[in-house]
Amino acid sequence: MEDTTPGEAAGAKIAPETLAIRSGKGRATILGFATAHFSHHVANSLLNPLLPLIRDTFALSYTQSGFATSAYSLSVGLANAPLGVLADRVGPRAVLAAGLVGIGITSIALALSGAYWQLLVFLIAMGIVSGTYHAPAVSLLTRAFPERVRGGALGLHTTGGHLSFFAAPLVAGWFALTMGTWRAPYLAFAIAPIVSGVALWLLAPKGHVAPQRRSRLAALRELVAVARRVGSVVGLSIVFQVGFAAFLAFLSIYLVDSRGLDIAAAAALFALPQAAGLVGAPFGGWLSDRIGRRAVIAIGLAVLGPAIWLFTLTPTPLVWIPLFVVGVATSMRLTVTEVLVSENAPAERRSTVLGTYYLLSAEIGGLAAPVLGAIATEIGIAAAFSWTGVGLAALSVVVVLLALTRRL
Repeated sequence: MEDTTPGEAAGAKIAPETLAIRSGKGRATILGFATAHFSHHVANSLLNPLLPLIRDTFALSYTQSGFATSAYSLSVGLANAPLGVLADRVGPRAVLAAGLVGIGITSIALALSGAYWQLLVFLIAMGIVSGTYHAPAVSLLTRAFPERVRGGALGLHTTGGHLSFFAAPLVAGWFALTMGTWRAPYLAFAIAPIVSGVALWLLAPKGHVAPQRRSRLAALRELVAVARRVGSVVGLSIVFQVGFAAFLAFLSIYLVDSRGLDIAAAAALFALPQAAGLVGAPFGGWLSDRIGRRAVIAIGLAVLGPAIWLFTLTPTPLVWIPLFVVGVATSMRLTVTEVLVSENAPAERRSTVLGTYYLLSAEIGGLAAPVLGAIATEIGIAAAFSWTGVGLAALSVVVVLLALTRRL
C-alpha cells in the first residue's frame, strides 16, 4: 500500500507557501526548531541516567524505580492529546513557549524534592508540561515543508532532541558526581528551556488558523480514518515501544548493577543510542522520502529486536556496538512514524491526531517500566533484560514476515 497524504489539500488552505529545505528560510526554520527541541529535552532527559543516584537517595526498590519513570512517561502520554487539541485551537506558539518555561520551573521543583512522594508529584508535573512540544512542532513542520522533502526536514529537526538526550546525560553524570548530588543538574539545566521558551514567544510567527468548529463525533471519525490508513504499521511501532521504553528506563541501573560500571560510564552508554539518533533520524527521514515511510519503519522494527537481544549477550567492553545499532533503528522508526501519522491527518487537526499517537505510545511504554521492575525484583535485572531482548527479537521476526507478505 502506498503512503498517502490526505491532509495536503486542507493544508494548502492554511499554508499555501511551503519551504525548500535548502533555502535560507528553510534552513533557519529547521535550525530554530531543532534548537527548541534541544532545549525541551535538556531537563526532562535526566531521570533515567541519574536514576541510580536518585534510587540511592530515596532507598528505592526496582519496582519503585519503575513507578518513578512511569510517573513521568504516563503523564506525558495523558497530556499529549488534550494539549494537541489546545494547540490546534489557540495556536502552537503559546503552547510551545509556555511548555518550555514550565519544564524549567518543574526541573527546579524536582531538584528540591525531599521525599519519594514529592519526587513522583513533580515528575508528573514535568510530564504534563513536556506534552506541549512534539505534536505542535511536528504539525508546524509538516505544514511548512512539501512532501518530497518532509521526511528529511523532520529528521533534521529530530536531531535537536537526540543531541540533547546525548549531551545532557553525559554532562549531568559528570556534574552530579562533581557536586555530589543528582539535584545539581536539574537546577543548572533548568535555565535552557526557560530562555528558549521566552525566545520562542518573541520570535515565533503569530499567525494561526483555528479548525472549524465541528461535532466531537466528526473529530472522532477523522481519528478513526487515520487509524484505518496507517493503524497496522503504527500499531506495531507502538508495540515495540513497550519493550524499548522499559529497556531504556532501566538501562543505567542495569549497567551499574549487572555490568559493574560506575555512574559516569553508565550515563555515557545511556547517551550513546541518542548519539546514534543524530545519524539515524536524518538518514531515516531522507530514506523515507525515497523508498516510502512504511518501508523505513519496517526496517527499523526488524533491526531493533535483534540489536537489543545481542546487547544482553555482548561482553561489556563491546556493548557500545549493539547500543549504537539500537539507537539508529529506534530513531529511524520514531522519526518516520511521526511523519506518516502527520501526513495522514487533516491539516487543521494535525496536533490533535499527533497528540493522540503520542498518548498511546507514551502510555503503553510507560506501563512497561514498573512491570520490568517487578520482574527484575523477582529474577534479577540481568535475566529480566535477557527475556526482554528475546521477546523483542521474536517481534522483529513477525515484522519481517508481515513485510514479506505485504501486510504492513
